[in-house]
Amino acid sequence: MSRKRLMFLARIAFKRMVHDSVRWRAGGGLIAALAVLGVAEMPQQKAQAEDFKLTPQPETVQLQGRVVCLAEEMHKLFQANVAAKHEHLYGFKTHDGKVYTLLRTKLSEALFVDQRLLNKELIVKGRVFPQTQILEVMGNLQSIRKGVVNDLFYYCDICAIESVAPGPCMCCQAPVELVERPLGQAP
Repeated sequence: MSRKRLMFLARIAFKRMVHDSVRWRAGGGLIAALAVLGVAEMPQQKAQAEDFKLTPQPETVQLQGRVVCLAEEMHKLFQANVAAKHEHLYGFKTHDGKVYTLLRTKLSEALFVDQRLLNKELIVKGRVFPQTQILEVMGNLQSIRKGVVNDLFYYCDICAIESVAPGPCMCCQAPVELVERPLGQAP
């Protein structure tokens, strides 16, 4: 009998035993098969569980601050030797001075391409990877303007479609507009 079939029969027998709440008496062959299968699978399952526990998991965060060019920020803070003309590598600087490198993803794309966002006080939700200061944006962007929290998104007036990054509308290909709407306010 195949191992898959033995496992199937063992599950059925166990369910019956638990369900009926009676003493289960079966032939020694099935019980022996269950014991062998249980012992054979246990080390592999235990190793997988231990690997998962040993792998540090990203920390979920909500941060408030501004997008900065990391090269310029390192020059300002530590007098790093930065060329006058350089490619921008963007990060996120919080009010307490921590600086995170932004991971470029679909949800963070606007921070890399829309210069208007560089002048805004932002709230980002995301995760910071273990043993790094790398931030992956995981939620919609928000801004703070005059003490009011706003949702930030891009909108196509023609199709009434919202998106998370600037560019052409995914439907009609018309340009989308940046919208900054107070949190909870209806469209």
